[in-house]
Amino acid sequence: MSYEVELKYTGVDFTDLRPRLHRLGGVSRGRHWERNIVFDTPQRDLKATGRLLRLRSQQWAQQYGRDRRCVLTLKVPPAQPVPDDVKVWDERETTVAGFDSMRGILEGLGYEAAFRYDKIREEWLCAGVTVCLDTLVFGDVVELEGEREAIFRLAEALGFSGCQATRATYHDLNRQYRLTAGLPQDDNFHFPDDEAALSLLGSIA
Repeated sequence: MSYEVELKYTGVDFTDLRPRLHRLGGVSRGRHWERNIVFDTPQRDLKATGRLLRLRSQQWAQQYGRDRRCVLTLKVPPAQPVPDDVKVWDERETTVAGFDSMRGILEGLGYEAAFRYDKIREEWLCAGVTVCLDTLVFGDVVELEGEREAIFRLAEALGFSGCQATRATYHDLNRQYRLTAGLPQDDNFHFPDDEAALSLLGSIA
């Protein structure tokens, strides 16, 4: 059992954040494009019970010396009480050899694609916390993942006191954005096409 503990921050300027991460000894792990598909039954049984089944592909920019990776993840609510000021999942995941093959297996088991979302993720490691600078179609978000106390210590050191902290999922943030912008609700939030994503990522392998 592995608990994922995270907190998101909106309103952070990435250009200003990177030097602060450097000064605190942060190390960049590179940038990649993530394509995520969340699967569920036609009756949305997983959503009704607070579970999430996700297939993710990751494609790195060429300069980081990596290529592609696919990951299958199941997130379920923790079985024990957890702090309410951070987001906590009981997370179980494994790498898989092929995105399309795994998708076919899930669909063969009766699951269907509930929605898709994309992001360009720039990942750092700083003070024992994974810091993700995420670019989505509706804006930029910083996600901190690690031990709860380490998350809050790093957030203070990075000067996040004036930024909005949220436990919301990216799905929730997309819904909030579309509601505020007066747009029709759409659970999908991805780049218009692959070329748009790759232009944001830069040179790739």
